[in-house]
Amino acid sequence: MSEQKSLSQKLSGFISILLHPVFIPSLLFGWLFFMNQELFFGLTEKQRGLWFITVAYTTITFPLLTAVLLWKLKFIESIQMRELKERYGVLIASMLFYFWVYWVFHKQFQAHVLIQTLLLGVFLTCVLVFLASILYKISMHTAAWGSAAVFAAILTFESLPAAPILLVSVILLAGIVGTARLQLKAHSPQEIYSGYMAGLVAQILAYFVAPLI
Repeated sequence: MSEQKSLSQKLSGFISILLHPVFIPSLLFGWLFFMNQELFFGLTEKQRGLWFITVAYTTITFPLLTAVLLWKLKFIESIQMRELKERYGVLIASMLFYFWVYWVFHKQFQAHVLIQTLLLGVFLTCVLVFLASILYKISMHTAAWGSAAVFAAILTFESLPAAPILLVSVILLAGIVGTARLQLKAHSPQEIYSGYMAGLVAQILAYFVAPLI
């Protein structure tokens, strides 16, 4: 029994790392990049590559480096940031990174509105998680995947190619992530569902706000 529990814990830990929130913006952008070339119409191959690298560096490399730096400087006890107060520094830095990449794609690149919607949704999700974290802990994993599920639903509503496949896949992964976090006892059910709701609200808000900015 203990061996089964240990295996389950290890699998849940692996899932939590593999489907970590930090990877989601680049995964969704990559989907748009490879499956919906019309959103990048008029760009050279070099420009498209620059866009992808910009998103990946800003949403993966910079937040991870921030977390490692805070850990090395003893501002946080672990990369997992189990304590609520440990999240603040990383979340504030991530908000700055996410807003910057959104603003670059909005003002400088003048990207398609759906790309702007994705990046604005990522930023707003981070903002809502930070605001919620002032009062109580919610799951950053489920917030990110809740936002991803709504974005996939938006793509389906906008009739983008293969979007329904993405939607079903993201919903399935969102459920797997939530289950893994519960299995690890990293969150209570309320914290899991609050995360989903934060991501849902943030991405819906981004969908309606992005075209107006």
